[in-house]
Amino acid sequence: MEKKYKSKFAVLRKIKNPLVLENLKIPNPNTNQLLVKINYSYICGTQLNEINGNKGFDKFIPHTLGHEASGEVLKIGKEINNFKIGDKIILSWIKTKEKDSKNLFYYDEKNKIVNSGQVSTFSKFALVSKNRVYKVPKKLPMDLAALFGCAIPTGFGIVFKYLNKVNKDDHVVIYGAGGIGIMSIIALRLRGVKNIYAIDKNKKNLKIAKSFGCVKTYSLNEFSNKIKTQKINKNFIKYNIEVSGSKLMMEMAIKNLSTQGLCVLAGNIKRGLKIKIDPYDLIFGKKIYGFSGNDISLEKNLKRYNQLLNKINFNKLRKIFKVYKFKNINRAVDDFKNGKILRPLIKF
Repeated sequence: MEKKYKSKFAVLRKIKNPLVLENLKIPNPNTNQLLVKINYSYICGTQLNEINGNKGFDKFIPHTLGHEASGEVLKIGKEINNFKIGDKIILSWIKTKEKDSKNLFYYDEKNKIVNSGQVSTFSKFALVSKNRVYKVPKKLPMDLAALFGCAIPTGFGIVFKYLNKVNKDDHVVIYGAGGIGIMSIIALRLRGVKNIYAIDKNKKNLKIAKSFGCVKTYSLNEFSNKIKTQKINKNFIKYNIEVSGSKLMMEMAIKNLSTQGLCVLAGNIKRGLKIKIDPYDLIFGKKIYGFSGNDISLEKNLKRYNQLLNKINFNKLRKIFKVYKFKNINRAVDDFKNGKILRPLIKF
């Protein structure tokens, strides 16, 4: 008889409330789904937005969460031929070119449906669509492999898509020194860029940013005052990368930029909020781009990103996150929300 799987999941049942840890029944994978065992999963700012209701009305509640993880394959659907049982894998919200699977869901103890996206990772076992699964490069530790689910392809992707012509002497400012901001800093340093600045309200995050190669770090007020008093000449600032998810930081990333500069907005602000832009900034030459992560193929760049990551000391990289047991996931969420840690890692 085929084994039926159950797993404890962290379920969002009510906005602005702790996640509920509950046992759910897992259906067998359909033709283009995989059943996977999760080893590690990061908590991303996107999950904070979901929990706090910043993405707008959530019609899928109750639902599972998580989109940045590593694990191994336990079962495969009949139409899957590029993965086999036992493969070490990366789980990501970033799609391959293949189609999404049919809607994914689980059953609670009362046989009621609990929704899931194409990938969810806050559980020991999970069903995922095959177009959100990638093989782990050889010799890559599984805790770091999970970063390829979101932080690395977003942070590295911004640099390689929009700052591909950056010069080593150009001045680049990172607005938001969280996980994605740190990955952007790493990518810039690996490109040889020397003049990198980081802006964040969290002093711990800024200290980490400096350890990875920022020449200066500031709070937004400190930096704005230096621009205002011309102690920093914004005409030298060629590129700004905004990954903070703050309306004000987005606006200042556009404002504090040279006339011919380029700004990339990638942070997720609360849905419905609008930012102010001076149209003359655009008329006289500033360029503004948005970036989601899906804008550059993870499938095509996974090998390249891994080669770059291997130039970084892994133990140093591990200092940017804190490991939590799954049963303590709500503590991890609270610590992350309150700025006590740069990025939480759940170990199953």
